[in-house]
Amino acid sequence: MEIGIDAVEVGRIKRVYERYGERFITRVFTPAEVDYAFSARGDRRFERLAGRFALKEALMKAWGRGIPFSAIEVKNDSAGRPLVECPLVLGRIKASLTHTRRLAIGCVLVLEEGATSLPPHR
Repeated sequence: MEIGIDAVEVGRIKRVYERYGERFITRVFTPAEVDYAFSARGDRRFERLAGRFALKEALMKAWGRGIPFSAIEVKNDSAGRPLVECPLVLGRIKASLTHTRRLAIGCVLVLEEGATSLPPHR
C-alpha cells in the first residue's frame, strides 16, 4: 500500500491557464476532465482543474515515479466521489479530494493488486 498527497493553489492553475491556454489544458487534462471543469461558471472551473491536478500529482507520489498527466483521468462516481483511473498503475486506486476557492488538496491510496480492502488496523 502506498499513499500520496498534494496541494495546489487554485490561483496558480488559473495563472498558468491564462498564460498558456489550450496548450496547458491539453497537456495535463483529458477531454472529459476539461468538459467537467468548464461546465462550471467562473473561477469554479479552476477549482475543478486544481483538484484534478492535485490528484494526478498525488498519484505520482504514491506510485513513486512519473506518469504522463494524460494517462491519469479523474472522474466522479454517482455520489460525486473522485475516481482516479490510470492503466499504468498496478493496483486499486482510492482517492479523496477537497477544495476551497483558494486551495485544492488531493490524497491517493494505491492498494496492492488483488487487495480488496485496507489491511486491519493494529
